[in-house]
Amino acid sequence: MKNWHKTAAYRHALRTMLIPIFVSTEQAMEWGSRLNVKQHAALVKAQRALSDTALEECNSQRKLNLATQSQLMREAAQAFAPA
Repeated sequence: MKNWHKTAAYRHALRTMLIPIFVSTEQAMEWGSRLNVKQHAALVKAQRALSDTALEECNSQRKLNLATQSQLMREAAQAFAPA
C-alpha cells in the first residue's frame, strides 16, 4: 500500500482535519490534546493506514520516515482527552 495517502481512511481524515507533519512527541501530544471526538477517530484511522504502509515499504529510509510519523500520530491520538 505505497499510496497510503490515497486510502479511504486518509481521505476521510483530510475531510475532517489537516494532520500536520510532527517534529516531536511534545508537538504531537499538544496537538492531539485539542482534538474533538470526530477528529480523534479520523486521526486513528489515518495513523493505522500509515502504519500499514510503513510495514509494506521496501525502501528502508522511507520505511523509517513513515514509521516515525506513524508513531508521532499515535502519540497525538493517545494525548486525546474526551470532554
